[in-house]
Amino acid sequence: MKFTGNYVMQYLSFALLLGAVVFYVGWSIAYGDWNDIGLYSLSIILILFGIMGVVLSHFRIKQEDAQVRQL
Repeated sequence: MKFTGNYVMQYLSFALLLGAVVFYVGWSIAYGDWNDIGLYSLSIILILFGIMGVVLSHFRIKQEDAQVRQL
């Protein structure tokens, strides 16, 4: 496995996704407030960007592999 930009993007997207979940749970435990709209809005944005990055990088990796196999 070689580390191209797509693999780096995939790992950073996983880190963003994990960071969003840890941020939400950590903030909620620290302040005892599980129903904060600001917390939801920031967490949802981070989670969606993480999911989108993972999916897009996965498709780009598959596309690169298909191009390599054609050669």
